[in-house]
Amino acid sequence: MVLRRELYVSDKCGSDQDGEGTEQKPFKTTLKALLFAGKEPFPTIFVDSQKEGERWAVISKTQMKNAKKAFNREQAKSNSKEKKEAEDNERREKNLEDAKKILIENDPSLPEPHMVTQQQHVSF
Repeated sequence: MVLRRELYVSDKCGSDQDGEGTEQKPFKTTLKALLFAGKEPFPTIFVDSQKEGERWAVISKTQMKNAKKAFNREQAKSNSKEKKEAEDNERREKNLEDAKKILIENDPSLPEPHMVTQQQHVSF
């Protein structure tokens, strides 16, 4: 991942799938830009400007605060998911180890078993 000092977000012409965070290929959402950056300190984020004749403007403090909240929720979800997957893998490994300890034996109180092939027919 390339570290950048600035990322661009455009609700009008951005894409979270194909965007790169550049002026030419901006992200669609601020959350995607923050996820791309990965962690604080975040780079300066530019969004579509509301002023006539101006293309980009630095994201407002309120927008950034809301985006950081969404970022923190996503991080918490991701951490929770990773923890659950690790617990599931650990449980699966334990179950496999327990299954290896199971020993199947013939019941000595029953008659000795014999092999039946397709040609033989056993009648009871």
